[in-house]
Amino acid sequence: MRKSGNYYIYPAYFEANRSRQSGRRVPKKLALTVVTTSMITKAAQRLGLEFTVESAVRYPASWWTPSGVVLIKKPDNRTKTQLLKELAKIMKTLKAVGKK
Repeated sequence: MRKSGNYYIYPAYFEANRSRQSGRRVPKKLALTVVTTSMITKAAQRLGLEFTVESAVRYPASWWTPSGVVLIKKPDNRTKTQLLKELAKIMKTLKAVGKK
């Protein structure tokens, strides 16, 4: 059952190996090769957002692969597209810091 007042953020939205048609929602330059719900939650924490994680949920377009979903309470001043881009930028920087 959908919970109103939340954005549903699937890891597939950020995967570089997906096309826009198959579910990627961020530009290729912001996409990552591997994305997990924990990466999304770390980025959401950095932005100071309220969120919950549902690990049993699967992305509808690839229902056979367990991925989970992060439900982020809708911020008043951002659209979902703006929020996805901000999360992607933070995840990119977190990934770059993790490589050092």
